[in-house]
Amino acid sequence: MTGKTFTEFMDDLAYNPEMEFMFRGERYMISGYLTRDQYTLELCNIDTDSMLFTMTSAFRDECVSAFEKARVFDGQTISEAEHEIEVLYG
Repeated sequence: MTGKTFTEFMDDLAYNPEMEFMFRGERYMISGYLTRDQYTLELCNIDTDSMLFTMTSAFRDECVSAFEKARVFDGQTISEAEHEIEVLYG
């Protein structure tokens, strides 16, 4: 991962992130937000305008854990794909 360490990226997911990054030539946006007592974490492919991951829970760590296990990067998890990710902002 360039632009941020993998640990920084993952730690930020629990704190209302808004990060844009590149993976295999496409732009992605990951964002987290709080509504009432629920935290939502979402991953969108900006180029294809498609939502790849959404999780809502009362517990932020459940959302982050589910994202860590999701195979949303061409069949890979974030830890498998991280070497191909360039964080643009966030």
